[in-house]
Amino acid sequence: MSERGAFFDLGSSESVSYELVTSRRESVEIPAEAPLAMPVQPLGFWQGGARRVVASTVDVSTRRGIMIAATVVMALAGWIATYNTIALGGVTRLEAICLVLLAPLFLALSLWFCTAVAGFFILLGKPKDPLGIDASQPMPRPKARTAILMPVHNEDATAVFARLRAMDASLNATGNSRAFDIFVLSDTRDAAVALAEQACFARFRREAHSTVYYRVRAQNVGRKAGNIADWVARWGAAYEHMLILDADSLMTGEAMVRLADAMERHPGAGLIQTMPTIINGQTIFARCLQFATRLYGRVAWTGLAWWSGPESSFWGHNAIVRTRAFAETCGLPSLAGPKPFGGEVMSHDALESALLRRGGWGVHLAPYLEGSYEESPPNLLDFAVRDRRWCQGNVQHLPLIKTPGLHWLSRVHLALGVISYVLSPLWFAALTFGVISRLLLPGLKKAAFQWADVEAAARAVVNWNEIQATAWAVILTTILLFGPKILGVILVFRDKTLRRAFGGRRRIMGSLALEMCLSALVAPLLMFTQTRALIEIMAGRRSGWARQRREAGKISWTEARMAMGWISATGLALSIGFWFTPDLLTATSPILIGLVLAAPLAVLGASQKFGETLRARGVFLTPEETSPPAILNQARRNRPALDAMPTWTPQPALTPVVEPALAGAREPAAVLAGVNAEPSL
Repeated sequence: MSERGAFFDLGSSESVSYELVTSRRESVEIPAEAPLAMPVQPLGFWQGGARRVVASTVDVSTRRGIMIAATVVMALAGWIATYNTIALGGVTRLEAICLVLLAPLFLALSLWFCTAVAGFFILLGKPKDPLGIDASQPMPRPKARTAILMPVHNEDATAVFARLRAMDASLNATGNSRAFDIFVLSDTRDAAVALAEQACFARFRREAHSTVYYRVRAQNVGRKAGNIADWVARWGAAYEHMLILDADSLMTGEAMVRLADAMERHPGAGLIQTMPTIINGQTIFARCLQFATRLYGRVAWTGLAWWSGPESSFWGHNAIVRTRAFAETCGLPSLAGPKPFGGEVMSHDALESALLRRGGWGVHLAPYLEGSYEESPPNLLDFAVRDRRWCQGNVQHLPLIKTPGLHWLSRVHLALGVISYVLSPLWFAALTFGVISRLLLPGLKKAAFQWADVEAAARAVVNWNEIQATAWAVILTTILLFGPKILGVILVFRDKTLRRAFGGRRRIMGSLALEMCLSALVAPLLMFTQTRALIEIMAGRRSGWARQRREAGKISWTEARMAMGWISATGLALSIGFWFTPDLLTATSPILIGLVLAAPLAVLGASQKFGETLRARGVFLTPEETSPPAILNQARRNRPALDAMPTWTPQPALTPVVEPALAGAREPAAVLAGVNAEPSL
């Protein structure tokens, strides 16, 4: 059997095609096409229409009212405490600007805190899943067909297929393999990686229990969103649901089966999003992030599910989607206007969830479903690269907030995505105005060049009212920042089994203290990197679509200096400048320390050796490390077997032939249809 049209860009002006002519056993097969129309959705206008009954078992309006009120009260309390600290000596214009900039920061912190508090009280009891997903019930038998979609782009083929083999085996253990087909949707352009994918697929296809397919697109139109849209346009009509993964995703068969069953039981549900647990962290940075999200991420996640209800959001992976609902509502246009707001939709997932809800479909979270996993960037530099890409995608949502027909909570989700990256520049600006204002205060002891003068200067300016007001501001800010973490620890301490899985009380408290210190050091770095990213994005500089590094690897001092040296230099310069104003140096020292140590933190955080040392000492332990789930062990066992495969060298029939791109190559209908007819937003 022959399949033509797998293209790889080798850096020349022409395309390189491979003609895959092999035996039937090793051939790259695709199923008969079952086209499903995916029209481009109008974002500039909305004609409305009949609304379906959204799948929901509760009225969430009261919950949202409580959440809004609590968020406003907490934010106002924190802001007033800060105002009282500043207002004792009168409020200058610069201080007034600083207070205005701090208001959104307090609102965001308060929303995070109140969401975690709601989740905490829910988890104190015996919560029930809003869609009835219950692991204690017998394994269901889904009747509808579900496609498992694994989009890849220049990924480590052995790692990808090791996870796919583990998921296939886990599905087979549930007895539901026939209800699921697996599609590897490749956007790979590196020829060596593509050959590795084909070799791994050939073996996987021989051993898989589910039916598996592999497809390489001729053109990378629309990136991941276009990859999924192409699949929907060609095969979507044959499947009721599609379970969308990322290249680093791992899900148990039980989780996938229960998601498919929930979609069948709730015909108004358009999407169900799981909470992926981070696994396989090896470096200090990855293990710290893994520990933090595992320890107290579920508290905020549960609270978010409680008040968002059927108007939740989509994270782009580890979620099941109703195929026809997606096709009829989520065709994405090319946005009008200049960069960064125009062009392809980058962070497509949040917009897709908003469009699903606009079409009357419920978008839900599955807060208590276990068995959904992913990996994190192994170091600070790769995290910053991914963060910049997300920043560009979220900033692009700014004009989309006003898209006609969206549910008001969908607009809130889009706005929160934008705000999450605007907060860093706001914090930076607030700090800048605060420092300048402090330097310009009359009577400031700027002449205290000798540290011996500090004590006398302090006695001269001590104001107990100011100290009391400052104390309240610090206390409230600390509660908002660290309260969710403490609530997560309390929940773990109440569960004996879970407490042991984290290594016991002493190890948990030690890990928590270290995580808080590292978070405090990294926060100023992210403030600088996100501020710089936002400035560059607004100037029109694109983030690209490079392969994401997922495996652990050392970062050289040269690499760290090139990426983070400017931050360390800035921190050092500020420290020297503030040396002549000791009170200001003391107040800003937590931030300055993180800035000065930017490059060393990047190198240390990428150390796999130190990461393993911490693990051996019980630091940053998670239940997935102390008692690894079966599917994680299976994926790890699969990896050496695939790595040991002989290199698949091109045979005569596989020799690359340089030729122009095929005429009439298939493009995703969702991207091409009517793209120029989209009204300007």
